[in-house]
Amino acid sequence: MTSDVTHSLFYMLLARDRATAIHSRNVAKYAMTIGVALGLDSEDMKELYIAALLHDCGKVALPDKLLKTSRSYTRWEKQMMQQHVVIAKKLLVNLGFPKKIIDGIYYHHERYDGMGYVEGLRGESIPLFARIIAIADVFDALTSKRPYRDPLSIQQAIDVLKESKGQFDEELLDIFLRYINKSYVDTVKNI
Repeated sequence: MTSDVTHSLFYMLLARDRATAIHSRNVAKYAMTIGVALGLDSEDMKELYIAALLHDCGKVALPDKLLKTSRSYTRWEKQMMQQHVVIAKKLLVNLGFPKKIIDGIYYHHERYDGMGYVEGLRGESIPLFARIIAIADVFDALTSKRPYRDPLSIQQAIDVLKESKGQFDEELLDIFLRYINKSYVDTVKNI
């Protein structure tokens, strides 16, 4: 059941906002690299993939004005945008998704230093899937074209992640940066 519902939700997101769907697919790919490096078992890998793929599914309920703006959000708009994780949690709870998936989605904007949202969790109290998705989410956001800015290069994004003291689980970030650096070097060698 979860697989069919996952695909349905992803295609609903694709129909609603193609850029968010592409971003979600990229986040899933990056999250899987961290999961593999951690040696997660096949069930955890499947659930991590679903959580990463659907991490922004709550955005289907947000107006275009928020999703496609090219300016900075007002305080009220920022609060509205932050509701996408609450919307996603309610949707996925009602569809019977496992708690690990829901928690990965709901908490992916928490910060390791406790300065994130929705609940201000910090450190290891943030579920593992959410800590993984947070890194993948920011990396893809930095390297993707947005209505308000051009994409950063891979190296620029790596530099931003390295400078983001306190935002991410440092162990997971190191794993991800090793993967990205290796992947980047391999890509350059093959050109």
